[in-house]
Amino acid sequence: MKIKDFIGTEVRFDDFGGGYFWGKQKDGGEQMIAEIRGYGAIQKMFLNKKGCDFDKADKFQDDLGKWIAEAINDKLKQE
Repeated sequence: MKIKDFIGTEVRFDDFGGGYFWGKQKDGGEQMIAEIRGYGAIQKMFLNKKGCDFDKADKFQDDLGKWIAEAINDKLKQE
């Protein structure tokens, strides 16, 4: 069994607030393979006088997730 067999053919990041990574399986279904953690740490990066700028923190989390998914997809293409 190879890692690629578990991940599937492609990874997509679910940017609807869940922060999940989904692996596309050969049969067309999807399997959750991971999730973004550390939202508290991300929030601290966007503190201002009024507290956290949640819009910026949410966007950063989504951008990070897409970046990670892209990196995994690039790796899958190499194998």
